[in-house]
Amino acid sequence: MTDDTVLLENEEGLTVEVSPLGGAILSARWRGIPVFAPTPAPGLASQVFGAEACFPLVPFGNRIEDNSFQFEGRDYRLEANTTDPLVLHGDGWLGRWSILQRNRQSVTLRFDQEASVATPFAYEAVQTVAIDGARLILSLAITNRADQTLPYGLGFHPYFPRTPETRLFARADRYWSEREGHLPGRPGPIPQDINFASGAPLPPNWVNNAFDGWDGRARIEWPETGFAVSLEADGHFRFFVLYSPSATSSFFCFEPMSHRPNAHRDQRDGGLVRLQPRQTVTGTIALNVEDLASG
Repeated sequence: MTDDTVLLENEEGLTVEVSPLGGAILSARWRGIPVFAPTPAPGLASQVFGAEACFPLVPFGNRIEDNSFQFEGRDYRLEANTTDPLVLHGDGWLGRWSILQRNRQSVTLRFDQEASVATPFAYEAVQTVAIDGARLILSLAITNRADQTLPYGLGFHPYFPRTPETRLFARADRYWSEREGHLPGRPGPIPQDINFASGAPLPPNWVNNAFDGWDGRARIEWPETGFAVSLEADGHFRFFVLYSPSATSSFFCFEPMSHRPNAHRDQRDGGLVRLQPRQTVTGTIALNVEDLASG
């Protein structure tokens, strides 16, 4: 373990490694069994440690079409921040966070972003990672430090282990197809093979879709290991993205978000929060590890 890793642990058997690099979780284990799946990603922690298991999405998640948007009569532009041609997942996962507080069961980190030619967003983000028994609690707050009002969003990007028998439970009102550039296409009824309202296995084919009208609850079951994770998100999270590359992939992503991907380009009911200077938006999700037999 390096100086850039904070270890959280308790007697119940939950251990979490957190890095100030990207504000990323590097691993989460329940009695030695992975809850998250460390996976190579283009974030800062991956460049240093080789993998990330979860990272915060600030001040937005996913991509913005053409790296530009209009808001309240003004045009804004951003620059690509990875090898992807579209700006991806905001700034926090590509920067160093400072540690504000830490103890054996929680750590609070802060990230400061200044406006530049690459982004109009200027803000302070504060993330707290805490464990309590079998619960992992992730909280994120963004305060607008820009001189003008801007649309903000937040979210989390966890990687979960994918096993042959993995089952997902998640209820939503509709989904968005995927179009060129990994952007949302059109909304519509949820296809049966990716409808997880009553629980279903992950499909074998590529999945990279946004869902809205989410009730803030999800459950992942791993019969092979005998445990499950129940996820609860507060009312800010009405959207999620499901990313599952294939049946042979070792991971899949279930990404709670406060807004729809590309909502900056289509802000109608997109979930972005209009923050005036010095205003703050917060969001919290909690993951509870359970024995599958008692879940």
